[in-house]
Amino acid sequence: MFEFDKVYHYDLTGTYAFGDLSDEALTEIFKDGRVASHLLERQLTKWYPSLTHVGGCEDHDHVDENNVKYDAKNFTKNGLKFMPSSMLGTGRKFDQRLFESKTEKMNYICCDIREFPRVRVVFKEGSELSKEYPKGTISETNGEVLFSE
Repeated sequence: MFEFDKVYHYDLTGTYAFGDLSDEALTEIFKDGRVASHLLERQLTKWYPSLTHVGGCEDHDHVDENNVKYDAKNFTKNGLKFMPSSMLGTGRKFDQRLFESKTEKMNYICCDIREFPRVRVVFKEGSELSKEYPKGTISETNGEVLFSE
């Protein structure tokens, strides 16, 4: 079970390995949201058993027992972006209407991996998050606001 806007703390120290890579190398690799997302999406279902992971490239990563959608996003040294992936990348444009439409029916699981293996997690309602950050971007300097207790 989880609560929205409550910050949860986890320490994964000593719980991960890959081949002959050192802990230091893996720690740096896991601070990259592109890498961490694949594993954290699955780990979230262990920390929060009411969530089910949705595989593939859906517009969300999890559903709960009521089929409510959640999208997991990682907060890194570059901040966090929660606009649809179709708006991310070179040459792509931000569409305010589409962004607002998606966030109205989506909840977000924000994972702070800046100090990996320590991870902070906060659940946010999409409509509230988009009011606070109407362009779908949370800067690195706003990390402590997002994860404040």
